[in-house]
Amino acid sequence: MKTRLRRFARWLFVPKAARSEDKYRGEAFASGLELVVPTVVFTLLGLWADSSFGTAPLFLIVGFVFGAAGTFASQYYRYRARSEINDEGKPWSRGLGTGVARGADVGAERSPSSPGGGR
Repeated sequence: MKTRLRRFARWLFVPKAARSEDKYRGEAFASGLELVVPTVVFTLLGLWADSSFGTAPLFLIVGFVFGAAGTFASQYYRYRARSEINDEGKPWSRGLGTGVARGADVGAERSPSSPGGGR
């Protein structure tokens, strides 16, 4: 009980900027809600549509798949954006944006008379 009271007192009296570990805890909680809520909402909408139109579990399944796919896409693109921000300026991320153009330029420099070119 004392631990909970200390935690509450810290939450109440310590400025938010000083509680750095709470940032990650809140971010994890928000991500968890973003995973669950859309899937449940679309599943319930599908259940309601099934009861309204008298269909079998058609809209229930469609609602679940739509909610799960949307949640997956949202988390995937958020992860990619966060990774790009975190990897900015790191040695392994240099030149990734120009890799395709460099490969295209190498192929364009070959002429039919050069070895391996023009075939």
